[in-house]
Amino acid sequence: MLKVVRLDERLVHGQIVNNWCSSEGITEIMVVDKNVVRDEIRKTFIEMAVPEGINILFCDVDEAVEIYEEESEYEDLMILFSNPFEILEFLEKGGHFEKVNIGGLPYKDGKRRISTAVYVSESEIEAFKKIAEKNIVLDVRMLPTDKSVNVLTLLQLKEE
Repeated sequence: MLKVVRLDERLVHGQIVNNWCSSEGITEIMVVDKNVVRDEIRKTFIEMAVPEGINILFCDVDEAVEIYEEESEYEDLMILFSNPFEILEFLEKGGHFEKVNIGGLPYKDGKRRISTAVYVSESEIEAFKKIAEKNIVLDVRMLPTDKSVNVLTLLQLKEE
């Protein structure tokens, strides 16, 4: 079953394995990131962060769209994206889910803060709006126990 779709530039890290995976009973993590797929060193570091008993897959968007439904039939699946552009591409190519948890997008030049750990650029805001137009809930939470806040609400508050 597809349990969690998360946007977090850090991909797999302590909050993921200690909080999200344990609270949701995750048995497989699918990392969807075209750069990571081609980077053997980064894949090795990510694999080292995943606890025993949880499978890890690395896919580009095309492969993820092709296999995510089958994977979610047999595993309690978490899909991790590092940017909203690949989420949008996933949806435009036929992938489907109802909600994206936004966990961490760090500060970089040209980004503005909308929550404690989420900084967004204008192009990311446009991607979020396009994702939301597909009736996908964009839920900002670091941890599963945090209060859920819709990213569009945060963006609206920051514009006022």
